[in-house]
Amino acid sequence: MRRWARAVLALLSCLMLLTGCASQESEPGATAAPEGLAERTSGVGFYFDTVVTVTLYGAPEGLMAQIWTACERYENLLSKTVEGSDVQRVNASHGEPVTVDPETWWILQRAKEINRLTGGAFSVTIAPLSSQWDFTGGTNRMPTDEERLAALPLVDDEKLMLGENNTVTLPEGMEIDLGGIAKGYIADRIAALIQGKVHGATLSFGGNVYVVGLKPDGTVFNLGIQDPGGPTGTSIAVVQATDLSLVTSGIYERYFMVGDTRYHHILDPQNGLPADSDLASASILDASSMDADALATACIVVGLDRAKALLEELGRDGVFITRDGTIVTTEGFAEKYPFRTLEAS
Repeated sequence: MRRWARAVLALLSCLMLLTGCASQESEPGATAAPEGLAERTSGVGFYFDTVVTVTLYGAPEGLMAQIWTACERYENLLSKTVEGSDVQRVNASHGEPVTVDPETWWILQRAKEINRLTGGAFSVTIAPLSSQWDFTGGTNRMPTDEERLAALPLVDDEKLMLGENNTVTLPEGMEIDLGGIAKGYIADRIAALIQGKVHGATLSFGGNVYVVGLKPDGTVFNLGIQDPGGPTGTSIAVVQATDLSLVTSGIYERYFMVGDTRYHHILDPQNGLPADSDLASASILDASSMDADALATACIVVGLDRAKALLEELGRDGVFITRDGTIVTTEGFAEKYPFRTLEAS
């Protein structure tokens, strides 16, 4: 079975937990109205190298089409691999200023702020390092020490210069990759697009889930937190929330094994190697999916103690799962949100 098809099946199983009722895969724009429930519109698309699953309750005609149009626009704007995108043009600029869309400029500005807040644990200039690894293509490619060390000086978000009139200047040889923050931003914009137009909705962009409004029965949504040691779609805990995003980063998402060693896709910008902290996953619940996206990645890099202190200092809420399976939350998390762990099957 193809990788994207497996991902679709896993996401649909997660949505069964989210909605509390069976969810049927469908093409974008397909509708169904289960008896006693608000009319449901469901769709599955593939953008940003990610299966995107959307379920709307009580949506007006045409709203789903607007969502897919927005997703396509953002992919063409922010993808590193789309010819003519803002990111591709910046990476091909040879050190010359490039005028980008105001939204791209804003994402880069916030990325630089989060880079400073996390002490460099999150970086959008990590592309020269991440391009040396292959976590999804089946080659299990990794850099030699010489290649990795040569790329380290090219990873420095402080050298990414943002000027007036939405200009971006990136030194020769450096590249940006918005894979650790763009999906969060897009989830935020889609949530804003549908706000006030639906009774409720779930938006899933891989590890980013945004819930809006209420389920058809008037209750809030159940958000499952993936069990890092279990099959995809298996939850280790559930939190209830609405009008918030749950973003999870984990070492189980994309990786390959060499002997007994796991090489995962969350790289430490300081050394270019997979983060070697005590965390298996970090989940952040926040109104800003963009911030949660970047912060969850940084948490895996810095480890439990620093991650917990960072989120509490920033007033953010999170759930951490260590490599030995211990579940830790930020201070007051369980008092703020209905939260329960699930018994292992």
